[in-house]
Amino acid sequence: MAGGFLRWRNYVDKLMRFNHMTMTLGAERFRVADSGAQTLRYSRRETPHEQRFASQSVHATATIQYAFDCTSNFPQPFLSELPRFDSSFDPSLRHLPCILFLHGNDPGGFDVARWMAAGISHVHQLRNPLMPGQFESFTEYGVKERMNLNTDTGEHDIRAPPYARLEHEGSSNRPHSSESQIRFRAPMPPLSLLSLSRPGYLESSSSPAPTFLAHATAAAQLVENLRVPSIHIVAHKVAAPIALEMAGMAGFRNRIRSITLIDPQLTAPGRTQRLAERLSMLGPEWARTRAAYNALARAASDDYFRQAISEMCGPESLLELQDDPGMAQLYERIGVFFTHWNSRKPGVLADILMWDKLDRRNWGLVKAPILCVTGSTQPYSQENYKLDKADQAREEAARAALVSTRSKPEFVHMYGSGRVLFPLSRASKLCLDFIYRHLA
Repeated sequence: MAGGFLRWRNYVDKLMRFNHMTMTLGAERFRVADSGAQTLRYSRRETPHEQRFASQSVHATATIQYAFDCTSNFPQPFLSELPRFDSSFDPSLRHLPCILFLHGNDPGGFDVARWMAAGISHVHQLRNPLMPGQFESFTEYGVKERMNLNTDTGEHDIRAPPYARLEHEGSSNRPHSSESQIRFRAPMPPLSLLSLSRPGYLESSSSPAPTFLAHATAAAQLVENLRVPSIHIVAHKVAAPIALEMAGMAGFRNRIRSITLIDPQLTAPGRTQRLAERLSMLGPEWARTRAAYNALARAASDDYFRQAISEMCGPESLLELQDDPGMAQLYERIGVFFTHWNSRKPGVLADILMWDKLDRRNWGLVKAPILCVTGSTQPYSQENYKLDKADQAREEAARAALVSTRSKPEFVHMYGSGRVLFPLSRASKLCLDFIYRHLA
């Protein structure tokens, strides 16, 4: 058992070591690019300790861990076992529609964003089986020509049906209407996937200030340095306010084409939840790593593994394990999320402190289309499809928080979700359907 644990830990270290790039961001630049009024507004609320910390970090640099790939060559395992020696990427990826993935804090890190990107890539490839051979070069002219086929010749339709609140959403056994089935007669262009570790997680350095605006600034500067003209944001849990800050940021909001929020946390947690989050940070790293090994370093057919996945990702994920071997392979790598805890702890602590400076005034400037996907741990049944009080309260809180935006948010409820993550295939389909509608 001990030998197996050591081999698994070395294997995880190998995965984490060779699947990313890093970029150094200057702190001075975006303090000016982001409106000075916002910076002053936050500085008035800072405690003396935070002001001293911020003043020492004005001229500091930050390191962001990221990966920039596309769906046509994305590896099936969301973390490749082979080292990546080339630290550059294909510049033509900038011409593709880009999805930016922002992870939450439980679990949080580059590997979680990479897992979310792998789900999008897998579902995209299933819908476009001929895609890699159809697009050998990603030129701006070629991509736009493919995207405009539906308006010129009607070869394919990239638009998903309008979203409505479907009470039977989330059950794979439910009858599908013909309107909800999207078929492509010609392959869609690939999508570029930008996954990153938010400041404080893994190899990304800590943010100069623990605020949502500072995290949004770092992500926006990374997008600008990569020269990506526009993005679609997919944010999970505590990253939802960061996505809205980016969408309200002066000089950057016009680059955002759509925002998808999965189980968003848009209101400050109560004292009980904050205390629980702080208590969860206690304990040695080896204990967490060993617990992840005992529960998740198993095959997808193992009953103990299936039980753990059902609790973390929801009962809907068990159906995905059975139906799709490729999706089962993505679930088998989920144990990586619960390792390297000491490298994630600064980010978790910053996420707890950020709620003290939550300011929604910038959200009134958000014009990008928003899809809010709320989850329930209860599986769907035709006899009882109503939400319980806790799930209903979370959804009402999300609706109240988004009412100040200029866009008209769309809400979809996903049954069979987990307490930590979500059914990857189901959430990826919802994200893709929404992004397809806002590619232009």
